[in-house]
Amino acid sequence: MKKFLLLIPFLSAIALGQQKPGKEDAGNSDLPVESDSVAGFLTFANEDKISGSPEGIDEDGNLRWNAGFLHQPIPVKPSSLLEMRLEGGASLQDANDHQALLLLTNGDTLRGQLDALDDEHVTLQTWYGGPLKIRRTMASDLEIQRANQTVYSGPEDFDSWIIEGEKDAWSLNAGSLSSNKGAGIAREIKTPDRCRIQFDLAWRNSLRFRVLLLSDKGSTTQPDNCYDLVCQRRFVYLRKRWIDGASGGSKIVGQANIPELAEKESVRFEFYIDRKEGTIALYIDGRQAQVWSDENPKAGSFGNWLHFISEDFYKVKVSRIRASPWKGELPDTVQLEADPEEDELEGQKIRLQNGDTVIGNVGLIKDGVLAVETPFCKMNIPVDRMRTIDLTEGDYEEPIRKKGDVRGWLREGGRITFRLDAFSKDTLTGYSQTFGNVEFKLSAFSRLEFNIYNEEFEALRGGSNW
Repeated sequence: MKKFLLLIPFLSAIALGQQKPGKEDAGNSDLPVESDSVAGFLTFANEDKISGSPEGIDEDGNLRWNAGFLHQPIPVKPSSLLEMRLEGGASLQDANDHQALLLLTNGDTLRGQLDALDDEHVTLQTWYGGPLKIRRTMASDLEIQRANQTVYSGPEDFDSWIIEGEKDAWSLNAGSLSSNKGAGIAREIKTPDRCRIQFDLAWRNSLRFRVLLLSDKGSTTQPDNCYDLVCQRRFVYLRKRWIDGASGGSKIVGQANIPELAEKESVRFEFYIDRKEGTIALYIDGRQAQVWSDENPKAGSFGNWLHFISEDFYKVKVSRIRASPWKGELPDTVQLEADPEEDELEGQKIRLQNGDTVIGNVGLIKDGVLAVETPFCKMNIPVDRMRTIDLTEGDYEEPIRKKGDVRGWLREGGRITFRLDAFSKDTLTGYSQTFGNVEFKLSAFSRLEFNIYNEEFEALRGGSNW
């Protein structure tokens, strides 16, 4: 007897409501309560949903799905699935001195502790998949963050963002927040009085864009209290809006002319903010573009919301968002041109947290310390003292796309693309050309996306063409 996919006509009536950002106080009420077991719901290409939990994969490659109203698990063809949402299960908080963020050539981002580095591989120690030995040619960037100095790193899950305007105006795709039309998107990030906020911004042709800092309300693009940076091609100005008791106002704090915003189509924004002193410094691609000073920083009741606001016909992408404490000292402008002496040196280029650069042959990592041999001396560098490790030397390659690949989104941020081979109640097993065969903890994932190379399915997920 030929097996078939069980279709349930009343799925829409019994399935959980679709999760969409839009209310500040809206939690994940549609998802199961945190428990020792992993559960969630499936979303089909026709937008039907069914709650339950995964039970495994059968011999025909169908996903076995169990639900409370079913007598036994049903087979679900992966070709009909858009995504699987997951909640529950135990998760482990890493108690290490650093976190390494490894960007892969296919856009994936892996998180863990840097365990080894050589000419062939980068090895991360992770709680969710054990040691991951990644092929060096498939890694494009490695950033080190001190564990106690990262307030936020993302974007990780779209549900943690609030959209002001039409709900399809923004989407999360390939690790970037992408605008589709004019609207705002916001997230609350609780930062200290002195903080550093940074992100990558990409656009096409001409830039028209706003970013709101320290806003007191995430559900509007016109909050009562905020600092509003308006970008119109190379010209930017910073406006302060505030309400202080019965009084309030709006004023231009300052402006700047930034050539990079007219000459490029992607830059990195960095804000250094001191709430008490009223200092807001803007760096573009490591260059100090402007330092503004609010003459009356105590006026107003500022909050912790960060907004990105796009305009119609001016699409943007925002990625690699970071928020961290800041000690109060502004960094020097980074050296944009290569140092001739550095070009003559051979080895791995390591940029340290204090801005210094070390070039040499890397050795083993032991007890969180990397051995480096330079032409001048041997040294041991604590991994948490590093900022970035240059992986641009040599050739790049992207993993071959395989039928059956899924895209897994990690709860702690980041994503992994792999072929899904097996499921259990607690783990899933997969393969990637990037890191080989790995068994992952199922509780590490908030979402699994299926049929990721199908353009029609990607459009349903809000995918963008650029």
